[in-house]
Amino acid sequence: MLEQEIIAKNLDTLFKNAPSIKIGKEDKYVIFSDLHMGDGSRKDDFLHNADLFSFVLENEYLNKDFKLILNGDVEELQRFSYSAISERWKSVYHLFDQFKAKYSLYKTVGNHDYTLILKTDKSSPYKHLNALVLEQNNNRLLVFHGHQASLFYTKHNALIGFFLKYLANPLGIKNYSVAYNSRKQFKIEKRVYKYSTSRKIASIIGHTHRPLFESLSKRDYLIYQIEKLLRSFSSLSSKDRLKTEKDLLDYKRQLITLNRNKKDSLLNHSLYNEDILVPSLFNSGCVIGRTGITSIEITSEEIALVHYFDKNVKQTEYADEIKVSRQVGNSNYHRVVINRESLDYIFARIKFLA
Repeated sequence: MLEQEIIAKNLDTLFKNAPSIKIGKEDKYVIFSDLHMGDGSRKDDFLHNADLFSFVLENEYLNKDFKLILNGDVEELQRFSYSAISERWKSVYHLFDQFKAKYSLYKTVGNHDYTLILKTDKSSPYKHLNALVLEQNNNRLLVFHGHQASLFYTKHNALIGFFLKYLANPLGIKNYSVAYNSRKQFKIEKRVYKYSTSRKIASIIGHTHRPLFESLSKRDYLIYQIEKLLRSFSSLSSKDRLKTEKDLLDYKRQLITLNRNKKDSLLNHSLYNEDILVPSLFNSGCVIGRTGITSIEITSEEIALVHYFDKNVKQTEYADEIKVSRQVGNSNYHRVVINRESLDYIFARIKFLA
């Protein structure tokens, strides 16, 4: 059996066994993945954006009646014990508990916290899932971490954990992640994309730490926006042309910067090289990004990819971020909606293009 067929069979089982939740008219969900919470030491990847994440979680989502989905690799259990993590990040778990009590909290497992679903560590008070299905007008969004699309991680995850805990930790070696290997990253995303397209569903993953919206990388998105603006340019009024010219120059500048930045392969490459791109794959990115955190928001009508950053730490890499961003409360944190689209439009495209 071919590797893609094995992956598809595994994902079919994941899909079939996942609990299903209908999205009501008033429901609002936010999806975060890849927190990699540790013990607060310099080896803790979560430490860098911990304050930003906590502030955003409370002020943008808890206080605005969102339901919370944590989509895998929440705890870094391949390097730290659950007791050490929960002790260091009591305030974060308190926020999780408030979601659980007030609205809803759903927690899937990733390859770095998979032991939680095996019940080998009974300290966690939360129910853990392999996947979750969100239903919107008979359309289905499959939410899972993403490592399940790799036979390597499903077979050798325990060995990787042993290496991290007993060799990498004492030597101070940085945490290995598929996010640092663009080839593996693209391979996993492409498998999920092909599976989702063939089943005519949308999938929302994490794992690769790479934000994706409608199966588009940042480079894909910029090219798409430039082409869309150019097609409509001749029919615009003089006033609208001035704004469009400004937008075109900005997108062009970003695209040139991406193409010149050979190191940033996470954002620079197109995945699929297909004539018709089906919007079947979304990725919420991660909470440990060097320029901030990203999340996916879902309502009964729309899906959005959102980026948060601290303007006093480092400028984000998204378009005209300060100009189009909204300040979160009275903090230094800012929010940018990278992309937003109607779910009905997304699924209409999946239905007819897949």
